[in-house]
Amino acid sequence: MSQPDRRDDGPEAILEIPTEWLMPGLDLDSVRQAQRADTVATMTGEHLSLSGVELVAERRWLREAYWRQIKQAVTRGYIYKSSAVQVTLRGERREHERRSTSGLSKAS
Repeated sequence: MSQPDRRDDGPEAILEIPTEWLMPGLDLDSVRQAQRADTVATMTGEHLSLSGVELVAERRWLREAYWRQIKQAVTRGYIYKSSAVQVTLRGERREHERRSTSGLSKAS
């Protein structure tokens, strides 16, 4: 009945993948290597949890039967890009702001 604490709402995406969805022997270091430096990645007996501004989930980490269900593991954020082998999540929609500043540094 109580409302969630809204103070922690921010630009972060959160992905919580149940461990039964994961390939046997998945190494947390290989998951971390696919992420931005500011991403937090942890693995427990229940979940692989990722949180950060932009997250990557790779198909090779998941058992085939669960790849199509990856969007069910998104706790916060949205799927920004999706391909046959990878999904990229973002915490909030700020792409238009980044494009307006990144184009200034290009030289002709």
